[in-house]
Amino acid sequence: MKIYEIIKPLGILAYVALMFAFFTGVAKFKFHVRWINIKWHIWLGVIAVVLASIHAIIVIYVNM
Repeated sequence: MKIYEIIKPLGILAYVALMFAFFTGVAKFKFHVRWINIKWHIWLGVIAVVLASIHAIIVIYVNM
């Protein structure tokens, strides 16, 4: 697998993780869903930032 073939799936995974982090935050803080743990929200946010950063680094590397 070539490095430029990873760009699209990594970007999609970053957006999915970001959406999950957003929805868990909305569910926890606006709708007060008790079974959602705040640690899930934090970890999903960290995963989204890491995936987006890796995606950006690969895009910059491929376009150099």
